[in-house]
Amino acid sequence: MKVREQLSGYIALQRLLDRRTVLKLERDTPPDALTTLRTQFAERHDKLEQAQKRHEALQKEQGSLQPDVEALREEREHFRKQKSQVTNMKQLSAVVSELDHVETQLKVKEDRLLEIWQELEGTDADIATLGEESQEERTLREQAEADWEARRKAAEAELAGVERELRIVQHDLGETAMARFKKLWVSRKPNAVVPMDGTACSACHADLRPSLVQLVRTNEEMQYCDHCRRLLYDPEQFKASA
Repeated sequence: MKVREQLSGYIALQRLLDRRTVLKLERDTPPDALTTLRTQFAERHDKLEQAQKRHEALQKEQGSLQPDVEALREEREHFRKQKSQVTNMKQLSAVVSELDHVETQLKVKEDRLLEIWQELEGTDADIATLGEESQEERTLREQAEADWEARRKAAEAELAGVERELRIVQHDLGETAMARFKKLWVSRKPNAVVPMDGTACSACHADLRPSLVQLVRTNEEMQYCDHCRRLLYDPEQFKASA
């Protein structure tokens, strides 16, 4: 196989490998817009779960506090009656002390009940809001999912074609040429075969010796960048197909 033919095969392999990388990324990576919508939907779901859990905890606390409040109210009424029936200052002092203690406990629990009722109203509102995705939001998210699924299928289909082309090029190059390419690829991937950029290497951007530039253009032998050791070619002679 002539040097130009082998070089042409290597360039085709590099371009196909580059395209395969792009297609795999397209197939496996959702667009930023869809990722944002998914994140927003997931955050909404998480917030809804948190609000529901908080609502359950508040209801449980409310259910536990309510009997205590009722019992303390009854106890307060009991001491109030006792206060009206005492016959001396010693008894009055004792009853007032007990009554103050009960009223202090009752106030703490009633204040907490009020806080719970207020927070329950807030969580009820949050649950109602978070639980209802608007039609516009749903349509936007579902359309984004459908668009990406179509792009994924297109990328997958093109990827299958690229894999077929890779097998054909590898077969045409033969085992010896492929062994040489693989050795270069392992040490320099993902860009083992690169075009010149004017008189510089397009990979490492090092300026090339004028004599090396001329040798690359003649295609008489494989030529490598003195700096990064990648295989060079003249892009004017090996234009990418449209």
